[in-house]
Amino acid sequence: MSDGFKIGKISLVGDKPMQLTPFEEAIGPSPPEEHRDAILLIGKAVKEYRDAAKRLLGGKYSHLRELAPNYLAEPGNILVACCQNGVVIRYERKSDDPKLFTGWMSEDLAQTAAMLSQNIIHCHTNPNFTSTTKDTGLKLAICSCNEHGGDAKELLTLRIGFNVVIKNARDTESPKYRPRVLATVRNSMELGIVGELCDEGGRIGEGQRFVTRSVFRLPVGWECIEIYPGLDPNDWDLDNAEAWAECDILATVTAHQFREGQYQSLDPKAGARREFGALLDRFEALLDSEPDREETLQVFLRDNPALLCPNQTKKWPKLALGAKVTDFVFQGLVGEYVLVELEKSTDKLFRQNGHATAKLNEAKRQITDWKRYIEDNLKTVQDELGLKGISTNPNGLVVIGRSGGLTDADRRKLRTMNNEQPTLRIMTYDDVYDNAKAVIENLFGPIWRPVGQTQIYYI
Repeated sequence: MSDGFKIGKISLVGDKPMQLTPFEEAIGPSPPEEHRDAILLIGKAVKEYRDAAKRLLGGKYSHLRELAPNYLAEPGNILVACCQNGVVIRYERKSDDPKLFTGWMSEDLAQTAAMLSQNIIHCHTNPNFTSTTKDTGLKLAICSCNEHGGDAKELLTLRIGFNVVIKNARDTESPKYRPRVLATVRNSMELGIVGELCDEGGRIGEGQRFVTRSVFRLPVGWECIEIYPGLDPNDWDLDNAEAWAECDILATVTAHQFREGQYQSLDPKAGARREFGALLDRFEALLDSEPDREETLQVFLRDNPALLCPNQTKKWPKLALGAKVTDFVFQGLVGEYVLVELEKSTDKLFRQNGHATAKLNEAKRQITDWKRYIEDNLKTVQDELGLKGISTNPNGLVVIGRSGGLTDADRRKLRTMNNEQPTLRIMTYDDVYDNAKAVIENLFGPIWRPVGQTQIYYI
């Protein structure tokens, strides 16, 4: 065929990229002569739009790249399908060598939109249409299950679909910088569920209300479907491509910020809770990693001292007190100081006979030696080391071993040791985790471990 048009077949299966298969023989309808120039122009305009978005997100708006539409930030194949009464553009998921295809569909706009959206989007010429989403929409099931994903129970079933009313191009708004558009549907969905945390036996309405916010995508191969009315070449001005891309990027970012602001107003502590929750997850994963984790574990605690002393206001890592160097010195909210000695998480606290191990005794002696140095050199420590107001008997903290290796007798022995010396606390690494989690939850609310990209907001 002339003008570079070829005849072929489009295959769309699940979330796989579309497959275009050209026919060797020219069979089937070809673009009407009066529309060929418009089809080629529309294809060029979309290409300019894609390339302009790439330039903007690589330069002027590189700081907004993570918030920009996926189909612009990480482009895949694009199909620009023109038909007698409009245009459907299918933007696909990211690919290594994205291509843009422009073509003619013999079907009308409604049939083309339904086919390219994989029966998710349905167009209607009558504004008083009857939706078929309850029968044709994609099924979404809400289920409950245990923490391991078992014992699933279906709670609710939804059908997802989109309806668009086709208008004459002259009856639609004419934007300044972009073609007239009937609908833009992006494959990034949010599901919100309102719930309530109740104690066992508690009354509904008296618990902590919350909103879950889950981001998901439909199991289809496209990132975005856009539907445009008519084939008016005046709508597709190549000179407006960059402004068109800029408007779409900024509109998406603005909508994102507005939506985030609404959730933030519900729960101003949500961001801090997510951050600390992720920190606890990394700490726990590190504790359960390979036995040679010790150096990595101590570096992690050095970089995240709030886990050791959640109420600290100042910290001094690796501070020399005499001949020995502390792992940390912390100053708390009311000015109290804590001297920290970190031992290995693989060290034992007690021997089989119930007596403290040499490692635990050595760690306790180290705290005592630092206190003796402070007592003998109080003015030097306060003035030259900057520990203003430190007493001669500051608190001490020894972190050693894991809780899982302790017997019931060991736990009682540990409680007794901590009670006998109120200014010296001995904790396992698991105790550090539990203590930090308790303090964080007291400040910011319960920390959940939702699956996927679900977020929790307390009302």
